[in-house]
Amino acid sequence: MQTKKKNQINMKKLILAAAIIFTANLVSAQKMATVNSQEILLTMPEVKSMQAKLQSKNDELSKQLESMYKTYESKVAELKKSDASLSGAMKEVKIQEVQELEGRIQKFQQAAQSEVQELEKTLTAPLVEKAKKAIQEVAKELMYTHVFDVVTGSLLVWPDTNDITSKVKIKLGIDPNAKPVAPAGAQGSAPAGK
Repeated sequence: MQTKKKNQINMKKLILAAAIIFTANLVSAQKMATVNSQEILLTMPEVKSMQAKLQSKNDELSKQLESMYKTYESKVAELKKSDASLSGAMKEVKIQEVQELEGRIQKFQQAAQSEVQELEKTLTAPLVEKAKKAIQEVAKELMYTHVFDVVTGSLLVWPDTNDITSKVKIKLGIDPNAKPVAPAGAQGSAPAGK
C-alpha cells in the first residue's frame, strides 16, 4: 500500500515536471521583444544629412513662392491704385491676371508640397530599410521570434511558420498560390511580407 502511494506521488511529480518542461519549451519557443523604430531612425547619423537636404529644398521653394507672392501683392496694389481710372474691360483684364496668379500660386504650393514629400520619401526609404535589416539581424542574434514596433504597433519580425494565410485561403476555397488583386485605384501591387 505504501509503495502504491509512493508511486502515485512519484507519478504526480513526473507529470508536474513534464508540464513545467513543456511550458518552458513553449515560452522559449516564442521569444518576443519590442523596438522603438522612430527612436532608431531619428538617432541615425544619416538623418542630419537628410534633414539638411529637405531644409535646402524647402528654402529654395519658399524663395520661389515668396517671389510669386511679391508679384501678386504688386498686382493687387496696382489694381487698387488704378481702380478708379480703369475702364470696365481693362479692369476685368487686371482682375483676371490677379486671379490667374492666385491659381498659379496655389498650384505651385501643391506641387512644392508634393515635391518635398517625394524627396523625403526617397531619402527616408534607405534609412528605413537599413533599420529594418538591423532589427531583423539583432532579433536573429538574440533568438527573438517576434519583434513589435511600439510606435506603429506593427509586427516587424515573425517566423514564417506562423503564417496561416494559405491555410485560410484553402478553408475559403481559394487557391493558396493565388496572388492578391490590387484595390481599384491603387498603384503597384499588394504589399509584400517581411
